[in-house]
Amino acid sequence: MEITKTIVLVRHGSTVHNENGVWQGRSDSSLNEKGRKEAELLALELKDEAFDMVFHSPMKRALETAEIIAKNHNAAFKAIESFIEIDVGDFDGAKHTDIIARHPEIYRNWIMDIDSPIPAGESFNDVFERVKPGVEEILNSPYRDILVVAHAMVNRAVLGQLLSMDPIPARKFRMENGAYSKFFVYDTPHGRHIAVETWNSTAHLKNKGI
Repeated sequence: MEITKTIVLVRHGSTVHNENGVWQGRSDSSLNEKGRKEAELLALELKDEAFDMVFHSPMKRALETAEIIAKNHNAAFKAIESFIEIDVGDFDGAKHTDIIARHPEIYRNWIMDIDSPIPAGESFNDVFERVKPGVEEILNSPYRDILVVAHAMVNRAVLGQLLSMDPIPARKFRMENGAYSKFFVYDTPHGRHIAVETWNSTAHLKNKGI
């Protein structure tokens, strides 16, 4: 089978909110020093990739990560609006530990039920469904070597859409800040086939003071 596309999926580098355990959702945070270092190390790890297109969330932390990774690649950039991070509604800016302590039932329902939204925000299924057109745009694009930079929840949904998974198992795949995953897209006599080469790789960050 011939590989017709390579897709590298990245979670943005760390922000102050990430380091402090604060839910940021639609808060448009920039990378902090740690996040920029993670992106630089990721750029080094991916230097031999032949990226010809970068699709990214419109949020600052994703764009900044993408720009650092692709600085030495002659790639075009395009924001995919539907790849914006999950809307955490009333919990945006709250500490994770405080949410669990003050709203245990709401938090439990949101974790256990893909259709249970955060108050004034989204459910995981909302995210899962809204990323689908963006994933189709990437798969139907003429580009062969693609970098995608987005967010933890969004990337789980992208994984699920790429692999035709149900949202329940897709949500269970962790992805750390500055991690990358890689997919190969094949054209076969029976249609498109997508395989995972790696998921949530962070080897480039280990033993680097990160």
